Amino acid sequence: MRSFPLLLAITLASTAAAQVPASVTGVPTVTDGDTLQIRGVKVRLFGIDAPESSQQCVRAGKAYGCGREAAFALSDLVRNKTVTCARRDTDRYGRMVGVCTVGGTEINRWLVTQGWALPYLQYGGGVYSEAASQAKAARKGVYAGRFQNPWDYRKNPASPATAGTPRPAAPTPAPASSVTYRNCSEVRAAGAAPIRRGQPGYSSKLDRDGDGIGCE
Repeated sequence: MRSFPLLLAITLASTAAAQVPASVTGVPTVTDGDTLQIRGVKVRLFGIDAPESSQQCVRAGKAYGCGREAAFALSDLVRNKTVTCARRDTDRYGRMVGVCTVGGTEINRWLVTQGWALPYLQYGGGVYSEAASQAKAARKGVYAGRFQNPWDYRKNPASPATAGTPRPAAPTPAPASSVTYRNCSEVRAAGAAPIRRGQPGYSSKLDRDGDGIGCE
């Protein structure tokens, strides 16, 4: 017999998927190098993985914020322009996973071609392998120096939540709660992910990027 938390997680995931539209069009805001938000719909770009916003890479022997540069490149491409995203999937957090275009340019492929995102082979990114090879040969973006794969960077608990931004001297603690989780695996198993600041069980250790949403 399935446990109640597992049934709850399945129900929540099904509900979230049903709420994600087949497509969305509008002028976007950029969350990071591979995520957009359009008219309240958060879109994770299909098949690619850009450096995290806090991630540092090395170019010409010096460290630089490659995650921020990836986000800036995406922002420059879509600024004040109409973007259309077609859903390819819905992730476990209820976000649209889509292929987006602006002015006839596929954004996903463009980011890989410019070296600001890598093919996410685990999630269908093989279609961008040739584009990545071209970027590498031309030493564009992260290929101009040394970098860590974004998926490996996220696995490292020592990776900072932010880069280039001072941490607050005294962050506001989350309200006391009798619900506690040791890690995001426990949160997801309970069907509680994502968990927002102020909700039972939220803690800063579950919110690596400090945006007030843990285990997103």
